[in-house]
Amino acid sequence: DNINNIFSDIKNKEGNNINIGNCIKIKNSKKTFQIVGLNHKRKICWVREWPLKNSSHSTFELSVNSILIQTICCFEK
Repeated sequence: DNINNIFSDIKNKEGNNINIGNCIKIKNSKKTFQIVGLNHKRKICWVREWPLKNSSHSTFELSVNSILIQTICCFEK
């Protein structure tokens, strides 16, 4: 049913589940990013650079097809 589809997992082109809170690597960047929002209908997510800095945490929209791999969110000491 349609309600279940809205909340089902979204997958990147490799078929991996994408969830809010996941850390990822994206095309054309060596940085790590964290997913902070998902739009299942449009297959996009909003991400921010990880680890968080003391300055502002700007987010940007990204196609889930731009996600290369999921990675671990490592904390800096």
